Amino acid sequence: MKIVVVGIGMIGSRHAAIFREAGHEVVTVDPRGGADHGRLSELPFPSSVDAWVIATPTAAHLPALGEILRRCPDARVLLEKPACYPTEIADLVRTVRRHPRSRIVVNDVYGHSEAVRRFAESVRRLSESDPITKVTVEFTKNRELDVANGRFVDTQYGEAGYEFFHMLSILRSVLPADTYRRYLRTLPALVTPEMRVRTSTEDLPDIELYASSAGVIGHADLAGFAFSANAAREHIARSVIPYGTDLRYRFADVELGSGKHVTLVFEACYGDDPDYKNKHAVHIRGTGTWRHFTISGNHFKEALLRQLHLLDRTAEGTAVMRLPEHRFLAGLGWATSTVLCHVI
Repeated sequence: MKIVVVGIGMIGSRHAAIFREAGHEVVTVDPRGGADHGRLSELPFPSSVDAWVIATPTAAHLPALGEILRRCPDARVLLEKPACYPTEIADLVRTVRRHPRSRIVVNDVYGHSEAVRRFAESVRRLSESDPITKVTVEFTKNRELDVANGRFVDTQYGEAGYEFFHMLSILRSVLPADTYRRYLRTLPALVTPEMRVRTSTEDLPDIELYASSAGVIGHADLAGFAFSANAAREHIARSVIPYGTDLRYRFADVELGSGKHVTLVFEACYGDDPDYKNKHAVHIRGTGTWRHFTISGNHFKEALLRQLHLLDRTAEGTAVMRLPEHRFLAGLGWATSTVLCHVI
């Protein structure tokens, strides 16, 4: 396939490398230099492109999508998340509706992860006779060095723009579809700037999503046991990932009515295995019982290749844009900025 990647920063470069490794022809576009073309308008062969990837900063997503669809109304487009800023959601919907032959998918890395799929299968199997009572998802990393270098700065979604799309993908995988839709429509009981989002109502399990880009760990007790290296264990025990450390504390824990826990822990071999980023584990713990299994796989690569296949096979007019999730996270971003204003 011929694939055009628009934007060759850190994420766009990973897109290009994975597609080339899979044997596809890749052409790149980026006005900052280093690409095959500086502008989309310079592409001499738009009608022969099989798929487009938009991996620019979020502010440039909608203009790039509009230009692609003007030149190729039936384009297949993989759009990095967030699809657009909250104030642009209505414009995005109008753009897609004006091009009914297009196929557009917003990148959903953890929604296509083999590790998440295996974890969700375990949860569904056990919860048939043992209902879910609580779900906790945490994605914490110290991103202060990244932010100092100009990366991971989201001026509209705020803290919710870093990890929460991934965390919602995991939550979506373990909850029944109607329960997940109800969750997105329910106002959280607590939203804090770290950010911690708690939801607790009679018709939902207790749900907490937590992320800190300052490296402040929220639930060291739920997944710290799974890490093998002493240095990782020490950081987690102190509930702080130091500045400049590339440890990522990412897990999803489901507690069942019996007290049993099903816990997915990402990258638990950090510090012990050079390939730790592609090795993950599911632990099933109950009274007097403990079993676990490991899963190897690159989330990003799995997601890109599966979604490319989806774009190639899906019917014209298909748009998988995760708009309810965008609106939910826009609300969290607004709530966080309001809290900070009151504090200041």
